[in-house]
Amino acid sequence: MAADIGRLLSHQVASLESRNAFNKSRGDNTMTTLPKKVFPFGVCFLGLLVYLYLATRVPVSQAQVTTFLTPPYFGTKTVSTIFDHQYPTLYDRTPPDVPGGSMHRDGNTYPAPGPCAGYSGHAGVDYVMVYDYVLAAHSGQVVKAGWMRENDRRYGLGLMVEIQTTVNTGTYTSRYGHLSALTVQNNQPVVQQKVIGISGKTGHVEGVHGLHLHFEIHKRHTNDLFYPVNPYGWGSTNPDPWQNSNLPIGRPASVNLWQNAPAIGFTGGCPQQMYVSGTPLLPSNNPPLAPDLTNPVHRIIDDSDTNRFVQFGPSWQTVNNCGSQGQCYGGTYRWRVRASGDTYNSAYAQWRPRVHDLVVGTYDVYAYIPNQHANTVLAFYRIYHNNKVHWAGIDQSRFNKPGYSRTWAYLGRYDFDDGLNTFQAQQIVIYHDGDVAQEMAADAVALVLADGPPDLNLPIALGSDDAGPYPDYNCNYGESWQEIYLGRCYTGAEVVSGFRFSNVDIPQGAVISRAHIHFTVDGYLEIDPLLLRFYGDEDPNSPTFSPTNRPEDRSLTAAWRRWYIPGTDTWSWEPPPQPPQIRYSPNLASIAQEIVNDAEWQPGGSALTFIVKPQLGFSGTDHRRVMAYERPDAPPGTYAARLLVWFDE
Repeated sequence: MAADIGRLLSHQVASLESRNAFNKSRGDNTMTTLPKKVFPFGVCFLGLLVYLYLATRVPVSQAQVTTFLTPPYFGTKTVSTIFDHQYPTLYDRTPPDVPGGSMHRDGNTYPAPGPCAGYSGHAGVDYVMVYDYVLAAHSGQVVKAGWMRENDRRYGLGLMVEIQTTVNTGTYTSRYGHLSALTVQNNQPVVQQKVIGISGKTGHVEGVHGLHLHFEIHKRHTNDLFYPVNPYGWGSTNPDPWQNSNLPIGRPASVNLWQNAPAIGFTGGCPQQMYVSGTPLLPSNNPPLAPDLTNPVHRIIDDSDTNRFVQFGPSWQTVNNCGSQGQCYGGTYRWRVRASGDTYNSAYAQWRPRVHDLVVGTYDVYAYIPNQHANTVLAFYRIYHNNKVHWAGIDQSRFNKPGYSRTWAYLGRYDFDDGLNTFQAQQIVIYHDGDVAQEMAADAVALVLADGPPDLNLPIALGSDDAGPYPDYNCNYGESWQEIYLGRCYTGAEVVSGFRFSNVDIPQGAVISRAHIHFTVDGYLEIDPLLLRFYGDEDPNSPTFSPTNRPEDRSLTAAWRRWYIPGTDTWSWEPPPQPPQIRYSPNLASIAQEIVNDAEWQPGGSALTFIVKPQLGFSGTDHRRVMAYERPDAPPGTYAARLLVWFDE
């Protein structure tokens, strides 16, 4: 009976607590309490019920608990701040934190600040990490990926991820705070041990705490509110003050939730039994913390690229001739000192990809940090991508400096469009949020397709494998032009061009996820808008081109892809030492798939041939050009089209 009364009382108090929490969320500080006229009787009766409730309360048995957490990092780290069992209420103040120390899971109170406690009121566990991978400790759904408080980026956990899951003992959320970059987005499902971000020091981070991961577990309680719990459990024989606070409803019990506890190394005189240490997870390199520039689908935008980089605001300075020893990327960088009145709108720099600089897909984004004039403790990067905005926060003093060898700072993983369907220009913006008088640098950014390098990277192998007409008034066909043209001739006649890639080693029926043609731009300031279609030669054994077997003579696939090139996408040949302009076709996977599925397809012996012609209804005399196999100022094939294919057998 006492247990039933306890549950009833718990329900009533929970109702009052939920109502008061709801009022507070609306700005109403009115507190609902018991009527005064029943106060004397109520005190006695409540006292009796509390006694009966505590007398019959059954502790949570570890046998009843599902252990489901794995480490939120690779390898071994050090604990710098513990979970305070009296009380972990630094932010919500219910009940008020007991100052002066932090009560550990063993029931002892350690002085705060101190090497073991960290600080009082802490609702999680801090692991010392310097720009390292942060992993999902369990599978679930991302319920928050962004700033803890959107209008205050120095508040609380700063840039954070929160993941929710339900197991047989309840519903939990895990929080990962002070991140520098994210690799997941809101509402995204994640699997255990997936990299969800990179550790950092955004939010409210002070003094000795520095760069670290704040890890927090919350459990839904009987009143449907979530409260922090210690994932290592409560290890003392005495009652847990946190579990027994705000009785009779109390707080969720802290029990061991680790399926495999994080591997921990201890420093600073803290006892070895501070937290149990588990088996370290083997390191991974996905996403890479430095850009894989061997992946042909990448784009580097340097500060020297006047078409894609611009700086705004006063006092920017330029450093030249600095790239020989890795001091900077590309030989130059820009920097400025933060002034007291700076805002993100008054002084910033911007890297902006052009239309078709990128294929549609997910990219890992990086910023190069020079070894001088980059000592700000917090440079914010805003990543505008596919009509969304995300942030990264980087301590530039921890890159390319003595003791910190990394030159590229990882900014996160984001989905990008080809630039055609974005209402807001895709760009990366940097502004200073460190201390006044600190220096912030803007050098290069890199965007690398997260699918990894292609499974096949095929060149044009013969001069006759790229062919088409020269768009003069005669519109003469040829296989040895220095350029391949796209669009229409001066007479208005169609330019039908072809690109053949031979000896394609793809198993018949393999699933092709991506196929792009990598073009090198030629010509001078070509700005004519074009509307094109890509088809395939349906014959898997298509021969090379000839005067009697031209691109327009081929039987075409049913699959096709549209390619629109707007007038704002300026094409021009960039003479050395400038890198040439690169453009990527749309994803031609459906065309390649149709050919590879053909019964006559022979892995390693068949060819993928693509035909490009104007879209039906597109008229005019406009055209653009890409480099052909026979380009005379480089070895044959150096600048010719290449086919990039990603597939699964």
